[in-house]
Amino acid sequence: MVDPNAEIRLESLTIRAGSRTLVRDANVTFRPGEISMIIGPSGVGKSVLLKVIAGLIDRQGRDVAFSGQVLWGDRPLEPGTAGVVFQSFALFDELNPGDNIRLAQSGSPNRTEKSADDWLVELRVPADVPTARLSGGQRQRLAIARTLAYNPPIILYDEPTSGLDPATGTQVAELLRDVHRRHDKTSIVVTHDYATLWPIADRIFLLDAAQCQLVEIPPAAWPELSQLVHPIPSLATVARDAVPSARTPAAPIGDRALAVSRRWLEATSDAVVAALVALSSLVPVWSGPRWGLRYLWHYALLIMGPTALLYLFVAGLINGYVTTHFMFQYFPYATYTEPLVIEELLQGLGFALYRIFVPVLATILIAARCGAAVAADIGGRQYGQQLDALVTIGQQPRQLLLTGIMISFLVGAPLLNMVSFVGATWASLVSFVLSHPERGSDFWSFHFHRQLFQMDRWAFDGAGWLAAKTIVCGLGVGAIAYYLGRRPKYSTTDVSRAVTAAILWGTLYVLVVHFLFAQVEFNNLNR
Repeated sequence: MVDPNAEIRLESLTIRAGSRTLVRDANVTFRPGEISMIIGPSGVGKSVLLKVIAGLIDRQGRDVAFSGQVLWGDRPLEPGTAGVVFQSFALFDELNPGDNIRLAQSGSPNRTEKSADDWLVELRVPADVPTARLSGGQRQRLAIARTLAYNPPIILYDEPTSGLDPATGTQVAELLRDVHRRHDKTSIVVTHDYATLWPIADRIFLLDAAQCQLVEIPPAAWPELSQLVHPIPSLATVARDAVPSARTPAAPIGDRALAVSRRWLEATSDAVVAALVALSSLVPVWSGPRWGLRYLWHYALLIMGPTALLYLFVAGLINGYVTTHFMFQYFPYATYTEPLVIEELLQGLGFALYRIFVPVLATILIAARCGAAVAADIGGRQYGQQLDALVTIGQQPRQLLLTGIMISFLVGAPLLNMVSFVGATWASLVSFVLSHPERGSDFWSFHFHRQLFQMDRWAFDGAGWLAAKTIVCGLGVGAIAYYLGRRPKYSTTDVSRAVTAAILWGTLYVLVVHFLFAQVEFNNLNR
């Protein structure tokens, strides 16, 4: 076991974002029990460096990659060892302030006896105000309280005074110094606001944008820090470095085709892995049933709550009315032929609504409505750093969130389809009785259900096929929405694109599933 008072060492650490090097071959030691500060202007990669230290970035990530080591004592610093107070706070707005802290405590391997209410009192956070309605200062104090409640040996602060006026920034500096004095954590603060925060630091490092190095600044030079900070490269310089020169010959067609094929294979393999991970997430592996069930309920309401039920029911009403009305209203030579085949028409209508029309429409709407809702939820969490925050308090997003999503789709897709079919049958009955009052509802019911109802079975004929394809549709939509929402988000536009992509790929997936099922389901029926 690592000594909680061990030092943090960066050994030959190099970080790259695309073609740009942010840090090159850094070798730095952060001493235990001190406040170390990393300064530099905005845009040089301080927050990225902090995420690498926290273990929130994959070594071979697509957007950011790094080499070298981040050691705690003589071992790699594992994700979840360091607590992070994010620049955006990354609070869970669906939870009240006390539950934000209790969630952190539930994942802590070193939980203290201090209660959530005690932490709220210490950090002066009101317990009776919804998290989303807290002021900026209160949200920041809650983020610090949540991190302290997790009780990590290391705390990382990402731009703690960002967007604050000088007076409030000074208060934040005093708060950090007070927290450090009372709880004695090894702390690393990244900031561009060195004028406000340098008085609380024990050591200060400059992330030199020109040399891509971490350089320790001697205390005597701290009052002149603003003169030591190099300007970051201009956007034109970054673009020039990232884009090949116009004189560089284009790659051969064969090489370009190979690169496209490689990217396609990588995307396909990622999708297969994501699907397998999503299916494995159907088995709950929660750190505690309270929080697993809490988020299962959250996604159950999102996917099959009252608005979703009403949405699918109304869609069923429209589907049932339109198919029945137009079948009898525009049947060719209805005066002569309809009396001869009306029983068969109703029988075929019942079969088609139950096995084809309603399932196809319902699953498309599930993909559009529920898939978009999940992609927006997860995409918003990714953009707001809530998924990273879960990792830093000992929770795994896949276990806590994806399990609830997949179980909700597993139950919700057949349920919503059934609700839609109920709406379709009611509308079909009303439409038929209005156009054929002499026949009545009993005539409609007998012939509408004649091909569906089996005396020796507890369910309609084909219920197994119906359940199978709606479940496959639902699980696939859930996996697609989570995967697209989970990808890196750098703006609200990225979140919107994820929602759009979830609708597009979800509906396309649903149509392919119905096509494939139809090749087997109805061929088997004909035999």
